[in-house]
Amino acid sequence: MSFDETAFATKINRIGLKHFGYQELLTRTTWKNKFGTRNSKPPMRLWDNIIPTIIVLDALRAELGKSISLQSVYRSEAYNQASSDSSKGYTGRAKTSQHMAYSAIDFIVSGMSCTKVATILQEWQNDGKLFYSPVLFERKAEKVSAGTIPFGELPRHWHVWPIGVWFSFKGFIKAYPSENFTHLDTRGLTSNMTE
Repeated sequence: MSFDETAFATKINRIGLKHFGYQELLTRTTWKNKFGTRNSKPPMRLWDNIIPTIIVLDALRAELGKSISLQSVYRSEAYNQASSDSSKGYTGRAKTSQHMAYSAIDFIVSGMSCTKVATILQEWQNDGKLFYSPVLFERKAEKVSAGTIPFGELPRHWHVWPIGVWFSFKGFIKAYPSENFTHLDTRGLTSNMTE
C-alpha cells in the first residue's frame, strides 16, 4: 500500500503545531542505512503514535525559543537493523526501538546542550506537565521480529469530547552528548523504560 501524503498532512495539520510541519515528521524516511537498506514512510496504523511526541516537542520549542532539528523519527524494522547480517543483530540500535512504533524523535536544539534539554524534559515528566491535543489519538502497539515494542498508556486527564484531550507524557528521555542530540519518546507507562 502506498503512502498517502495528503491524508498524513491533513492529520498532522489538524494538531495545529506552531513550529513543525508534517514534512519534518518524515525525516529520513527515504534514506538508506550504511548497509544499503532503505527506510520507508510510517504505516497509517501508527500515525497516531507520533501525535503526543510532537506536541511535547512543539511545546519545548515554544518554551526555549530555539530552533529544533529532527534527526530521526520513523524507522522501519529493516532500516533500524544496523547490520545486513542478522547474526550481528542491531548494532547500536535497540531491537525494539520506539522509532519503529513511530513514537520517538531524536532531535538537536540549536545552541543548547542535549543534557540541558534532557533535564528540562525530565522535569516536565516528573512534574506531570499537561499537554493538549486538539485531536483524539489512539496509539497502537507494534510487533517486530524481536518482540512487541514496550508500550503503555499515557495518563489522560480530561477528554474534551469530541474535540481533544489533555495528557501528561510518560516516556524515555536520553541525551547523547557525543552527537549532541536528545531522544524523546512517549511510550507511556511501561515496566521497561530504557531505549
